[in-house]
Order: sequence, then C-alpha cells, then structure tokens
Amino acid sequence: MTCDLRQLRAEDVMSRAVQWAAQHENLRIAARRMANHGIRALLVSGEDPTDLPGILTSKDIVNLIARQDLAVLDDLKVRDVMTRPAICVPMQTRLVDCLNLMRMSGVRRLPVLDGTTVVGVISTSDVFDRVLRD
Repeated sequence: MTCDLRQLRAEDVMSRAVQWAAQHENLRIAARRMANHGIRALLVSGEDPTDLPGILTSKDIVNLIARQDLAVLDDLKVRDVMTRPAICVPMQTRLVDCLNLMRMSGVRRLPVLDGTTVVGVISTSDVFDRVLRD
C-alpha cells in the first residue's frame, strides 16, 4: 500500500543519525569524517548546546577546492566555509513544505528540530528513498 506523501512530516522521513563538527575544527579532518561515514554534510555546533550556526556540506568543500588548491583544506576551519545560517524545520513540518523550502533556499538538507534540540536531518535523498520504498 502506498503512502500519501502529502500527509508525511519531516520526522517521518528524516535521518536520525546526525554527525557534528566544531566551528574551529580543521576542514580536512571534517571532510575525512564525512567520507568515513559516507555522508554529505555535518551539522556545525556552536557555543551553546542549542546553537546551530551552520552546516558543512560536500558542496561547500567542492566549491572551495574548485577555486583554490587542495592544500587549503589544511589551512581552513569549518567556520570558514560552512553554509550559514543552517535552515531548520520543526519535526512536524509537512514534507511538501520542507521540499518547497529546500527549493526556494537552494539547499538539499534541513536540520530537524524538536523544540530547540536537533533530532535529525532531512535530505533530498531521504525523500527519494521514501518515495521509492512506497
């Protein structure tokens, strides 16, 4: 039986496994973590536990390398290239609204919040996986 995608919420589709990077973390180490975990983004933690100043994506890193030498990965910190601000959605946000927000803001991932706590990330890949599964 297929699911009506219009009824789904962010919490129904999101990935709950979230990887983090510190703003001051070396960019090469963060990129290596992404590769080791087979993921395309790290949420960036702030000073306060509820602070989410940005998100580091593989696109951020590729765009950097396209403009500069590969050695720049050793010289820069996550905060130097992360996408900011991180555009977040509450976990009850309708999937269609998440997709519209992604399209309008030009992002492929949205951190999902329960109040002020990050509980997951919804990505275009998560949506495709759900569509194909149903």
